[in-house]
Formats: sequence, C-alpha cells, structure tokens
Amino acid sequence: MLAAVPARGQEPLVVGSVRDQRGVPVVGAVVSGQSPAGVATATTDAAGTFALHGSGIIAVTVRCRYCLAIRVPVTPEQPVVAIVRRFAALVDDAPSPADLQNLPYAHVESAIALRPFTLLAQTTAAYPGPTLSDRGLSASGSLLIDNGTPNYDIVSGASPYQAIPAYYQQSATLRDASNAYLYGNQAAGGIVTLEPFLNGSSQEVATIGSDLIARLQAGSDTQAIAAGTFSNNDESRQRTDIDGTWPIGGDQSISFAGGTQQGRDFETPGAFFANSFSFTGATFNAPRALNFSLSAVTDRGNYAQSEDEYPISEAWSDSDLSAGIHTTGAIAGFANVGVRSSSGFYDPQALPNGLPRLAATLVQTRADAGFEASGTDYDVTAGVGTFWIDYAGGSLGVSQPARTAVTVPSLNAQLFPNGKWSLNLQGSGSFTLPTFVEQYLYTGNAPVPVADERNTLAAGELTYTDDARLRVALEGASQSTNGAWSGTVSSAGLSAIWQVAPDIAVRAWTMHVSDTVPLYGGGLPYNGNAPTVAALWLTYETPSALRVDLLYRRDLLDALPFYHVDGAISGPIVDGLRWYAGAEDRMQRTFVDVGIRFIGR
Repeated sequence: MLAAVPARGQEPLVVGSVRDQRGVPVVGAVVSGQSPAGVATATTDAAGTFALHGSGIIAVTVRCRYCLAIRVPVTPEQPVVAIVRRFAALVDDAPSPADLQNLPYAHVESAIALRPFTLLAQTTAAYPGPTLSDRGLSASGSLLIDNGTPNYDIVSGASPYQAIPAYYQQSATLRDASNAYLYGNQAAGGIVTLEPFLNGSSQEVATIGSDLIARLQAGSDTQAIAAGTFSNNDESRQRTDIDGTWPIGGDQSISFAGGTQQGRDFETPGAFFANSFSFTGATFNAPRALNFSLSAVTDRGNYAQSEDEYPISEAWSDSDLSAGIHTTGAIAGFANVGVRSSSGFYDPQALPNGLPRLAATLVQTRADAGFEASGTDYDVTAGVGTFWIDYAGGSLGVSQPARTAVTVPSLNAQLFPNGKWSLNLQGSGSFTLPTFVEQYLYTGNAPVPVADERNTLAAGELTYTDDARLRVALEGASQSTNGAWSGTVSSAGLSAIWQVAPDIAVRAWTMHVSDTVPLYGGGLPYNGNAPTVAALWLTYETPSALRVDLLYRRDLLDALPFYHVDGAISGPIVDGLRWYAGAEDRMQRTFVDVGIRFIGR
C-alpha cells in the first residue's frame, strides 16, 4: 500500500505510516491534510498505516493520544513516514520492555511491582520466597506464566521467581484475576506473564560490581536462543531458553519453546536453598480453522534446603495438554479444553520432629467458553470455566484420595475506553488449591475433603486522562474467600502519571490492603497488619540519548514496611551499545552495578 501510485482518473491518495520514537506502529493516530476541497482525515490501522484521499495536499498533521503533534511535508508519489514522540509512561500500564532494560532491579519481581496497585511481599528467607499479587488480593501470590509455561510448585508453594537471572526477561506484565477461568489454580492474585524473547529486539548485558550479570541472545524473530547468569555473594542463578516458529503450509505453524534454570541461595555456611526448573512446550496454530490451537507443555522442578544437619527435599512435574478455538469480529467467541497432570514428593525425614514423607498426584481437567465484544465506547469480555479436581496419594503409604469440582464465571467490562473518563468493572470467581503439604502432611493419614479456597471478586477502576500528558486512576476491590479458610481481602488505591515535559515523566501510586483470610497453619497475612504500599518513579529520557530513573518505594519485607530509594543512569556509546550504572537497595543492602548493554539486532 505504501508504494502504490494512484492510477489516472482515480482520486489521488496520500499514503504512509506513523511510528513512535522506538519504531513501534502507532494505532489510531489521526492524520489530516488541507486540500483545495477541504480538510481530509484518516486514522492509522493496526500496522500504523493510513491512506488519505485528496489532491493538492502538501503536508499532513499527525495527532495521537499521548503524543506530540507533528507536521510532515508530502512529496508527490512518495509515502509519508511520520515519526512521533510518544509518551511511553502514559501509554503503558506496566513497566515496558524499554523500562525493564533501564531499571536497576536484578530481580524481575521488583520491576513488575512498579505497575500500579501491585503488592510485592519479599522475605529475607529463601523459602518460600517473594510473592506478587494484583491489588494484594492473594497472600499466596499470583500465577506465573513464564515463556508460555505455568510455573508453580504444587508440592509446598516455593516462589516461582527464585531462579530467574537478572535482566533476563524482556517483557513482563501482570493481569488481574478477571480471566482466572482460563487458568484455574493460583490465579486469584492475578496472572504474571514473562517473555524472554521480544520480536524485533534482543538485549545483551554485561555488568559487574555488587553483582556479576551477563545475558546473550542470538537468532532472529522466528528462532532464537538466550542464556543468562547472575551471581553475588548471596545467590547464583543461570538460565537458557530456546524459542522458534516454523510454517508448515498455508497459514499453519508450529511453535516450540524450552528452557532450563537453576538457582542457589547462600544464607549461612550451614544453610542453603537450591532449586531448578525445566520446561518444554509446543503449539500448533491454524488461523483459518476458527483460530484453532493445540498445545502441549511438560515441566519439572525441585528444590533442596538445609538448616545445618536437617535437609529437606522435594520435586514435582507437570504435563499439560490443551486445545482451543477463537473466532474473529466485533463479537468473537472462544472455547478451550485441557487437562493438567501433576505429581510430586516431599521428604522432611531429617527434621527433628520426624514429619512423614509424602507423595501425591493432582489431575485438573478444565473446559471454558466465553465471548469478547468491542466497540468505540466499550470493551467487554465474559467467560466461565469449569474445573474437575482429583487428588491421589498421601503420606506413610496411605492413600487419601479427594475430589471436587469448581465453576468460576467472569465479567470484565471497560466503558468508554477511548474517552477522557473511563470505567473498568470486574466481577469474577477464582480458586486456590492446597499444596500437597497442606492437603496431606497433617491430616492424620485419613482421607479429607479438598482444602481449597473459593474466591469472589468485585472491583472497579475509574480513570481520567487529558489525552495528552496526564492520567489519574482510582481503584477499589473486594474479594471474599470461603472454604478451608474464610475471610475478605479489600483494596483501595490511587495512581497518577504526569508527563511534566517531553523528556520528564513522573509516575506515582499508593494502595492500602486489608486481608483477613487466615494463613495455612494459623495466623493472618502480614502479621495481621493492613499494609500500605507505594511507589514514586521519576524518569528523564531524551530520544536515543541519556536516560535517568530515580525511584522511591514502599514494599513489604518480612511483613513489615520496606522503604528504599533506587536509581539508574545510561547513555549511548554507538549503534545500540549503551553504558549503564545502577544502584538498588535490596533486602536492606545496597547493590551497585556498572557495565554495558546492547539493545537491538
């Protein structure tokens, strides 16, 4: 389309594309030009392209949400290429890939927690490790989907972030629990999605200082391999991923992803925590056949910890097979079916109280369906999922089977998404299954019902924006929990993003959470206190030049408020190569790293 020249006798066209300063297509930009017949306008499509009807147009003006308007001259019979300065802080709700490349955080969960209304609960103990949750709605954290693989420890609930190296993930998002019906267990606190590969970009890192960090990537947008390492005197983490997509005729394709990672924490000379996780998966896609997809994933994880002469070990593995269809159009329908089989063991025999070994399996069968509808003034997704849960196994060689079924509906409606005022309403169900330890270790070797928690969420978020340099949001949420443990989680928060000047952005938010859902084994989350978390993030960035980030944060550390100030600065050397320096207050210790980074292929 960009190279098309109008035929004689047809109405002349001005064609072109609109992209931002990072080369990303700008969707929905309004392009206008003055012709003898009046003002002609067009709107860019999903690829950022436009076609403007009219003769005698010598220049076009481009305007878009959160952009600086620009005027671009038109050369006859040549496509227009417009590069606009877009305020990324306002466009993205979460830290963008460009943010991740410049932030000082060696642990990806710390970067994700900069998203407004995300609760990060850290701990100085290696087990169970840090948790992230949307609006603080689950003390056990959110579900992690890492490179397409659900990563959670069904045996005892160790953190899934324990072995991810620093600066390894190129994309990181946290979605709310309104689509928990697609995933099931562990999604009450939202769904975190991590991707080590990003089309059109790669990140190579080499930094030294308090940490030793390196990341390398090779390949293309269709096949790539990445490897990373991260270590200091407290911990060590390594990981390798491969990813590829191959066409197999027509528009059908097969995608493959696989990876392995391992980590080790050194607490004291006599105590350590070591873990690993490996996965592989493949997906067949047939867009013409109702967007049919078929995927299979298998993984295995384990950990071992030691307190002097008392070691504990566990391992688990999962296999997941799913299929789905998804129609297209203003009103689109979808349906999915799947089965996930998990098995694992827990061995605490060396503990002085002599707890028994246990081994168990869990089979989750699911089916879900729903629809998506979008228009100028609304964007609605509704769905319902049904899950059949089957536990088997137990402790001391005694079989303790348990079964249940759960149905979780969901409705997520965004009203006036393109207006200055918008309202996002959510109503959804979710559930959290007990780990094998919670289900079996203290049950007295007798069959018991599944000790699950069933959650009902009602939430809303009101947002105002001037479409230029300001966005303010107010959220409120309440999630009631019933089942093995009962209580209510409530959340209220306020966020604001202000592009003070084209080179300066300020992002700030605060949130207060109250959680009365008892923890397994007794007690309340956060030692019974209602925590307040917050962040203030100042960014100075000039196009293709200097970038400075300064951050003040209030997270949780061992259930207590953890105040810290962090920062980073980077600048260009040549052709995507940048120098970098960053400082982070991690676990009440200051870590300083300097080095180089190469961004782009």
